[in-house]
Formats: sequence, C-alpha cells, structure tokens
Amino acid sequence: MEVKILSADDWPIILIADDDAMLARELAETFEDHSIASRVCGTWSALLAVLDGWQPDLIILDQRLGSQDTLLMLPALRQQTAAPVLFFTGNRSEADRVIGLELGADDFLLKPIAARELVARVRAHLRRSRRREAAPAGTWRIVPAERKVCSPDGAVVPLTSAEYDLLAILAASPGQPIDRPTLTREVLRRPLGADDRSLDKLVHQIRRKIGHGDAGEVIVSVRNLGYVFRGFPAA
Repeated sequence: MEVKILSADDWPIILIADDDAMLARELAETFEDHSIASRVCGTWSALLAVLDGWQPDLIILDQRLGSQDTLLMLPALRQQTAAPVLFFTGNRSEADRVIGLELGADDFLLKPIAARELVARVRAHLRRSRRREAAPAGTWRIVPAERKVCSPDGAVVPLTSAEYDLLAILAASPGQPIDRPTLTREVLRRPLGADDRSLDKLVHQIRRKIGHGDAGEVIVSVRNLGYVFRGFPAA
C-alpha cells in the first residue's frame, strides 16, 4: 500500500517520505512512541498525491526517492506546502546542505541519527511552525493549501494562478533575489525568451492588486538579475 496512516486525536501529524519501507516504519513507530502521528509514502508521485488533498504539520523527506534527487525538486514542493521540510540523508556534502537551505529546506537530518535527537529536532520545528501560524489577526497571509493570499481584513486577493505562483515563490525567500530564468521556468513552465516581458507584467499586476510594502514595492526589480520580495504593506 502506497500510504499508511497512523493517527491519534490532537497529535501533530507528519509526513515521512522514504523508499526504505522498513526504515519508514521504524521512524513512524519512534514518533508514535512520542505522541507524533505520521503518514508514510515511498515515492515522489505518492508524496505529491498526498499533498494534493492534505497538509501535514511537517515533512521528513529522504533526499533520494528511487532515482529522484528530491533536493532538486524542493522549489516545486514549496508550491504545494508551507510545512517545514527536513531532509533525511546520508549525504554529508556541505555544499548540498547549503544549496538545500537556500532553496527552502528547514533542516538536514544526517543518517544515522539517534531517536532522541530526531524527535527533539522535529518537535523544535513543530514549535516554530506553530508560532508562525499563530500570527495575530490583521496580517497578510499566504495559504498554500488553498493557493490564495488574504489581506489583513480577511479578503482574498484576486490573483491569477501565475500571479499567485510568482508571489509565493518570491515570498518563500524574502530579501533574496531570484533570477528571471528561474522564475520564468517555475512560474510559466518555459525558458526565458530574449524579449520576454511576461514576468514584468505579472509583477505589475501583483503590485497593483496588493499595493506598497514597508520598504517600497512589495516586489522589487533587481537590475540585471530578477526580482526580490520586500514585504507586504503594513496592516
């Protein structure tokens, strides 16, 4: 069976994505012993299918799912979930960990890892995530599960699918410029053309619909590079 559900009322529920079925079961049992429920899946396609209808509190993701290097798929995963993503890996390459953190990974768990440390790290990320979710009323919110952006008064900003994707990708790395070829590939699903102004039009529409942030525009152009998210307008 592709997905196994271990549940308990009021427990946080995490998603374990690992193609080693025995290891995944051991992890699930370890978490269950510490009042953390889990779902388990063993392929990249199964992971996406689960996220299509449900949002976990946290994801433990094996860096290798079959032949898939999931580190390279993190930007796509970030379009489906805002849950903390902890990579479970035997790869001790510092360069890979740095790249992963820059792409949006929340942590790296190096195999083998002691059960106490594993549970402690997961609990720490769950606490941080809950503090972020407990943001007071009257703030801007991006809701990945529903692919929508809400203004401080609770109104849904009428963004197109491409506008939402662009804003979500940029807002996932505030203050960090993202180049135009990457944005074109991730948002428009095609290479950047020589005279392609599609991103500029999307940014113009987002600015018009959202307004100006504390540091000026919500999305700022970076000369000879791309765009950077500077923050939503003050409530």
